[in-house]
Amino acid sequence: MSIIPEILASFAVALFLVFSVAVMRTLAVPRAHPPGKPDPALARRFSGTEEALAALVRCPTVSRFGDDGYDAAASDSFREELARRFPLVHERLLRRDVGERAMLFEWPGSTSADPVLLMSHYDVVPTGEAPWTHEPFSGDLAGEYVWGRGSQDTKVTLVGALAAAESLLAGGFAPGRTVFFGFGGDEEVGGVRGAASIAEYLEKRNVRLAFLLDEGGVIADGILSFADRPLALVGISEKGYVDFTIEVPGSGGYASMPPKRTAAGDLARAMIAVERKRPRARLTYTVRSMLAALAPYAPFPLRLALRNLWLSAPLVKAVFGASGLTNALIRTTAAVTMLSASDKENVLPDRVRANVNVRVLPGDTVSLVMTRLARIAAPFGARVKLTRDGHANDPLPESPVMGEGWDAIASALAVTHPEAAIIPFLFSAGTDTKHYRGIADAMYRISPIVQTSDDISRVHGTDERISMENVRRCAAFYRELESRL
Repeated sequence: MSIIPEILASFAVALFLVFSVAVMRTLAVPRAHPPGKPDPALARRFSGTEEALAALVRCPTVSRFGDDGYDAAASDSFREELARRFPLVHERLLRRDVGERAMLFEWPGSTSADPVLLMSHYDVVPTGEAPWTHEPFSGDLAGEYVWGRGSQDTKVTLVGALAAAESLLAGGFAPGRTVFFGFGGDEEVGGVRGAASIAEYLEKRNVRLAFLLDEGGVIADGILSFADRPLALVGISEKGYVDFTIEVPGSGGYASMPPKRTAAGDLARAMIAVERKRPRARLTYTVRSMLAALAPYAPFPLRLALRNLWLSAPLVKAVFGASGLTNALIRTTAAVTMLSASDKENVLPDRVRANVNVRVLPGDTVSLVMTRLARIAAPFGARVKLTRDGHANDPLPESPVMGEGWDAIASALAVTHPEAAIIPFLFSAGTDTKHYRGIADAMYRISPIVQTSDDISRVHGTDERISMENVRRCAAFYRELESRL
């Protein structure tokens, strides 16, 4: 008698039970209630804050690698403008200049609770050669926007934090715990002289932070099409950053008599191997937390997958791996960004180089990635080395989606951006938070501004701008947050 029917029947029962468990888990977290609406009065409190941001945008605090990239006059004018715009902050808070590219304000608290650090940076990237609708450092107020480099990244959060403090000081508020405001002037080139100086100063004072908040995610509007509302993406971890140079030695000589395999060809083959041999996909704590938080805002079929990663993880990895945007959430990524070879058309190069920009997923390290790349590149005669010493950072620890830091940020967002779902997020770009890993376990990253895909494309690009409404709501968020500290 054949046992195949019995095996098939048992298999069918098992599938039914698995599917039933998955459905019950999904139904236990129903679709979220309709989103709330923002209170216009909160933003109106900060009407005029956009003028402060515009004035600071007019200070061209551009960062470039090397000492020749520092404009001391622009930095001085920025500090002077800051003092004019926020007089109570400068009068009542303790200001400590811990370096030429760092500013630290201390707002003493009335208790011994661990302090909080609110961060931003005031340096900006160069503007490029493409024409702008408004001049890059005009700070024009036009069409309900503040225009200019740094308006989004990220003088807006600096202005928001200080405008909130100025408002609270005017009302006689004093925080329960000490609040530090740390502003770096070289984040765009690594933060070694800015945020690193602040962190070193605080560490020497034996300061241990309850939590810190820096730039990072945004209130993403329409970026994830399946979500039924904007998403407040709060970064709870940050990928590591490193640039590697992959180099192949060449023979030089005339191109009219090339060897069978050229150095440039070997480098190209090495780069193809790097792109094909992607690291293994992983769902980290951060990504699992993000997917779980997204579930209530997704339609039922997708909610079924997001709520049951024990079953759907292979499918989720496959789907995420198909897009550059989502692939960055589940893998260490490597992108070839710069190539160099011969400087003459008919001469073979003495050596060829490629710069590979790597963003390291939590759980990996710079050392492990370097070893892996060297193994991939070695069969093609290629060597791997760090492009810049001192500019390689391992991933930062994953912060908890609970506790006083998360709760304070989430509560403030719920008041100022009630239309948005609050979602933990893996931040793929780099921030100054990396310098504080020695004095803070809970590190969060969000710029509380509503951004569409078009808005985000302007960051580090042409026609950077931010709406005046965003500037005001950003300040309102910081006021809600600071009033809870």
